[in-house]
Amino acid sequence: MEGLPWRWLNEALGDKEQAAAVALSDEACMQRYRQGDDQTFRLLYQRYREKLHRYVLRLSTRESEAEEVFQEVWIAVIRSRDSYDSSASFATWLFSIAHRRAADRWRALSRHAPDGLNATDDLDNALPLSANDAIATPEREWQSQSLGNALLDAIGKLPLPQREAFLMKAEGELSLDEIALATGTHRETVKSRLRYAQKRLREVMMPWR
Repeated sequence: MEGLPWRWLNEALGDKEQAAAVALSDEACMQRYRQGDDQTFRLLYQRYREKLHRYVLRLSTRESEAEEVFQEVWIAVIRSRDSYDSSASFATWLFSIAHRRAADRWRALSRHAPDGLNATDDLDNALPLSANDAIATPEREWQSQSLGNALLDAIGKLPLPQREAFLMKAEGELSLDEIALATGTHRETVKSRLRYAQKRLREVMMPWR
């Protein structure tokens, strides 16, 4: 899209790039990118592509729509790199762009957008595990898959503002204050939305405990 080299961005990092990925913070990467170092944009893209893609996919529930929003977000990052404030969290900035782009998409499709628009570890890894879960059996694999599907279904049924807050925390690893900043809402509003979402998901998990 618009000449963006997606194939190059998805290529595996070399040893030197891997070392740079560990050494540089997100904000340092953006500073270097603003100075013309395209390799640091690649580092950021590879750090966040899966988290961001899961976020927009689980927010929209339509793969084709999620793919368009995903690409629009990265194009916006490129176009807006000179306006990025290096004192701010890159993750917050990135997910705030995703928040706005998704809202634009919903408005274009005449859907309801999350509150505040009109004026993230992997979910599976976040689930509590016991020591016995390390032993793989067909029964455990089936239960794990069934639980994962049930949770994804439950996430998809959450009211959109609650779903967005939960996904920003689960996929983007954003704090309450960062989610509030990204969504243009108050911290207590975010806290309430997360509490609602977590209560619903705990109810879904009960049969597997």
